[in-house]
Amino acid sequence: MIILKALVSAVYLVVALAAAPVSASLSQGYAVDADIATGSMVSLDESGAGKVVVSTPDNVSRLFGVVVPPSSASISLSGGSSKQVQVGTTGTVTLLVSNAGGDIHLGDYITISSIAGVGQKVGTESTRVIGTAQADFNADNEGTTKREIEESTGKRDVTIGQIPVVIAVSAYTATEGKQPYAIPNWLQSLSNNLAGKAVSPIRIILASFILIVALVCVTVLLYAAVRNSIISIGRNPLSRSSVLRGLLQVMTIVFGILISAGVAMYLVIVR
Repeated sequence: MIILKALVSAVYLVVALAAAPVSASLSQGYAVDADIATGSMVSLDESGAGKVVVSTPDNVSRLFGVVVPPSSASISLSGGSSKQVQVGTTGTVTLLVSNAGGDIHLGDYITISSIAGVGQKVGTESTRVIGTAQADFNADNEGTTKREIEESTGKRDVTIGQIPVVIAVSAYTATEGKQPYAIPNWLQSLSNNLAGKAVSPIRIILASFILIVALVCVTVLLYAAVRNSIISIGRNPLSRSSVLRGLLQVMTIVFGILISAGVAMYLVIVR
């Protein structure tokens, strides 16, 4: 199993293929002390299990899901509390967002804003994210409202509305301008999602180095094997079977190198 997961992680790091969003969602009933609007981000309550509170910058470390209408989920697991909300924890949901952190574009990571329960796109600080935006959002979107917020620089108006978001709660590590080496944000976020935590940039660099070394070894082996096979068969056509057998052995070695590299990369990132 670990070999299979390692191979998948290696492929993800090479080609950075994004998984297709899942439309079906899973929700479960959680107890609340006060009403929470549908579409709000919620965090687990530190006072006890089975209870959530509206998300704020203070409890973003416990970010958990999004309040959804009970009828919107394909699977709903209700609790026994008389006062509860349905919280979506996977799939695509409709989320309340604002442009407090700037205009949101398709694929942006969404975190909590200064407005309780309302999301915004991530900034330059490391934080936890609820998932990725599946639509653009700006002040010109239809069905929006205005709200005044107070910041360190003073008061300003922001636009609040709704967009679909694919839930994938994970750690987001901002690296721009903070590291002496450049780690692309997509690679940092991909590593964080794979490990389920913030991954040190040095680990990502080490995993990338392992991948490069493995690819160089594989390229050299394949080039030498194919070249020698062509030359051998050209000189002695009767040696074709033995040459092909040797080529198969080289392919086995190449496959072993790729598996070993995948396992090593996986261990470096998740441990």
